[in-house]
Amino acid sequence: MKSSIVAKLEALYERHEEVQALLGDAATIADQDKFRALSREYAQLSDVARCYTDWRQVQEDIETAQMMLDDPEMREMAQEELRDAKEKGDQLEQQLQVLLLPKDPDDERNAFVEVRAGTGGDEAALFAGDLFPHVHPLRRIAPLAGRDPQRQRR
Repeated sequence: MKSSIVAKLEALYERHEEVQALLGDAATIADQDKFRALSREYAQLSDVARCYTDWRQVQEDIETAQMMLDDPEMREMAQEELRDAKEKGDQLEQQLQVLLLPKDPDDERNAFVEVRAGTGGDEAALFAGDLFPHVHPLRRIAPLAGRDPQRQRR
């Protein structure tokens, strides 16, 4: 992983620890607005901090396994541990890169999806009919509040 990404992760981890300490402070608990803001920040940083801690542990495991490669009696076990650790490290790196992506404020907002024929006659109606089954499963992911959408045929 690039050193700039590791530096960013280290800064986020330190901020996570700092916010955790502030949340335990009596003065912070007394100020509800500050407590609420810090709680939100802590929740946002928790996933990154947890994943970064796991990644650091995997890096230490890789170093240990590489040192064990020198011992002929431990070589086979060390190779297996090294392979597993590198695989897990790659997965954690991908997770960390996704977690570092900036959050879109609209991600948590609702959206309306309307599928209708519009202009184009029968061909447009056929296309809308073909498209609807692909859009409809989104309802299960994020259920609609209120009534179900209506599918009208003319």
